[in-house]
Amino acid sequence: MPTNTNHLKDLNDNFWKEWVFYYLLDFYKNHSKLELQTIIKEEQTRKHPRPEREITKYIRKYLRDNIKFSLRGFKVFGEVTNDEDVEGNYDITLIHSYWENEFYFECKNLSLDSKKSHIDKYVYTKIYPKNKPPKMDGGVYRYFNGKYAQNQNFGGLLGFVLADDIKSIKDRIIQKLDNQFDTSPNGDLRQIINKSILANDFTFDSIHSRFNKDFTLHHLLFELNKN
Repeated sequence: MPTNTNHLKDLNDNFWKEWVFYYLLDFYKNHSKLELQTIIKEEQTRKHPRPEREITKYIRKYLRDNIKFSLRGFKVFGEVTNDEDVEGNYDITLIHSYWENEFYFECKNLSLDSKKSHIDKYVYTKIYPKNKPPKMDGGVYRYFNGKYAQNQNFGGLLGFVLADDIKSIKDRIIQKLDNQFDTSPNGDLRQIINKSILANDFTFDSIHSRFNKDFTLHHLLFELNKN
C-alpha cells in the first residue's frame, strides 16, 4: 500500500475494495474453524438462535485483532452503533481514513432448508414482525428500498453456509436474484459476474439497476459447516 498521503487520497474505490476482500479472504482461510464451529453449535442450542450474529461478531473481532489491518489504517465497526451488544443497521462496516466511501456488508445464514427460508432472507421475502404489519425485507433488498448505501454504487453481502451444498445454494441465490422486487426497476438484475473476487468459486457480483445506474453487490459465501 502507498505511504504518500496525497496518493492515498487519490485512490479509487476498486483499490480499497481489493484490500477489503484481501482481509475477508484472509479471515476465511486462516480463522480457527474449530473455535468458530464451537461458537455456532452453542448458539444453535438456544431457544432463538442467531448464529449469523455470533459469526459476524467473530469476524469483526478477528479483523480488529489483525495488527496489519489496523496499521494500514483500516477499521471495522460493529453495526452502526459500534456496540457489539446493540443491533444497528449494518452488520459489518469497513472504512479507511483516506477512503471517502465505506464498505457495508449485510450478513446472512445460508442453507437449503425451506422452513428456515435462508435464501429468501438473503435476497427478498415477506416478514412478519411481532405486533407490526407484514413487510418486505431481505439482505439484497435493503440496498434498493432506501435503507443501505444510498450515496454509493456498491455494497456487499456475506453468506454463512451452515448446511448443504454451497454450489446449490449459490445457484439458488442467483436464480432468486432474477425476480423483480416491489422497488422495480430499482433492484432489477442486469448481470452476474461469477468468481468475481480473485477467481474464487464462492464469490460473485450481481449488478442491478438503481436510480437508472449500475449498482454492484459483491457476494462472498463462506462455507462454515466443514473442517
